[in-house]
Amino acid sequence: MAGPYRLRAEDLAARGDAVALASRGAAVTYAELAARAAAVGAALAGAGARPGDPVALLSSGRAHDEPAALAGVLAAGAVAVPLDATAPPARLGRIARARGCRALVLDTAAAGLADGIDAALGAGLPRVELDAEGRVVRATAPSNAGGARDAGGSGGGGGGGAQEVACILHTSGSTGEPKPVPITWAGLDAFTAFCIDLIGLSPADRVLRVAELVFDLAWFDHLATFRAGATLATMTRRDLASGRALRDAVFALAPTVIYGVPSMFMKLAAALPAADAGAPAAALSPPVRAVLFAGEVFPPRELAALAARAPGAALYNLYGPTETNVCTFHRVDRAALDGASEIPIGLACPHAACALLAEDEGGGVIEGPGTGELVVSGPTTVNGGPYRTRDRVERKADGLFYFRGRIDRMVKVRGYRVEPGEVEAALASHPAVRQAAVIAVEDPRLGKTLHGFVALTADSGDADDRALRMYLAERLPPYMVPEKIVAMDELPRTSTGKIDYFALPG
Repeated sequence: MAGPYRLRAEDLAARGDAVALASRGAAVTYAELAARAAAVGAALAGAGARPGDPVALLSSGRAHDEPAALAGVLAAGAVAVPLDATAPPARLGRIARARGCRALVLDTAAAGLADGIDAALGAGLPRVELDAEGRVVRATAPSNAGGARDAGGSGGGGGGGAQEVACILHTSGSTGEPKPVPITWAGLDAFTAFCIDLIGLSPADRVLRVAELVFDLAWFDHLATFRAGATLATMTRRDLASGRALRDAVFALAPTVIYGVPSMFMKLAAALPAADAGAPAAALSPPVRAVLFAGEVFPPRELAALAARAPGAALYNLYGPTETNVCTFHRVDRAALDGASEIPIGLACPHAACALLAEDEGGGVIEGPGTGELVVSGPTTVNGGPYRTRDRVERKADGLFYFRGRIDRMVKVRGYRVEPGEVEAALASHPAVRQAAVIAVEDPRLGKTLHGFVALTADSGDADDRALRMYLAERLPPYMVPEKIVAMDELPRTSTGKIDYFALPG
């Protein structure tokens, strides 16, 4: 029996002169991508990285270097550990150490950030440096120094079995440290096969590269695209900075498929020119034929506005935490978009078994309609499951699932999963902070945002909102830094002495 799909250099090369990567300035064929991936693999071998070893990926420019680096790491049989180039180097160093990364593949623009990671590690990782087009321009040999090479860690193992790890993503962790989530080739096989079949992804498609590699959405962008032989239309981080920049990038790159978070689509739709007396409103399609969204709830009014701007696109709501990848899906019925009615998260994917557990002491399985905690099993789920999502989900009489919020405190900010406890731990580490609390609040423009509250020491000095936010910016990625931090004499408490989060001003 054939094993799960894997990204292989020979499969890329077999597609020859078909365009694999396209940007506003350049194009890379599949044959060229295969050659650049092979060069990355050879450089990693020279740096001492073996199949099954964890290898960190870092891209500041988000150009063609990133897919070339990813293809090279995966084709070499290593385990990809993407790092967030917007996060502080100390945090990235902790991730590299904890995972036992054996090398770092980076673009030239990230060299300064890599120096900070090495400083955090106390030793230098061997580097494979790429230019913006994904060509290897420099590689270093392994050092005898310690650093991450001595740390061990949760690597993938190159045994070739069905549960072989392809990559390790990191989410916000309630313990105050990033939480590793291993993603297997068996899971990526099931996920990409499902997506290709769902939307009929083909070599004729151009898939817009939107999400960061640290986000599971990006693995559709890369692996489903390459598996189908489609073109990955690469968009820089600057293109996501504003609605206007995003709109201009979409028009210039002419994608047929876009997969992103609702807040991104809301920003895009708001930036499109409105209708006036002389011209209709600008539309996304053609050529956009499929819009997939995940990561957070899409407000019904905003979804209806997007649908009106993408009249030729099929709309899909995909749901699933990083530990399960996509486990439910729903094709949106355009006729039912009234701007007020909620959209279901749909039915279980063919590769996922979804059950509801009652939240009472018995915790039994709910048969038929009811509301409970969603539990998922299947190849895309960590260790095959069952995985308790901590999401409250309702199954209605029509069999469709509807998201009803979180059972615990975890929230989604711009599609990223955030444990307020991790932000609180970072805030409480400031010497002027006695106690800290962080909550999520609704913002009509941004969706959910974070607000922080602190009780300060008597000699707090200049620990005001700006100083505390700058302190967090050195320790957390931007999406985890609260929009504001309010100082209070004491944080409100419940009758049992715990922080009363409901009493904090939103």
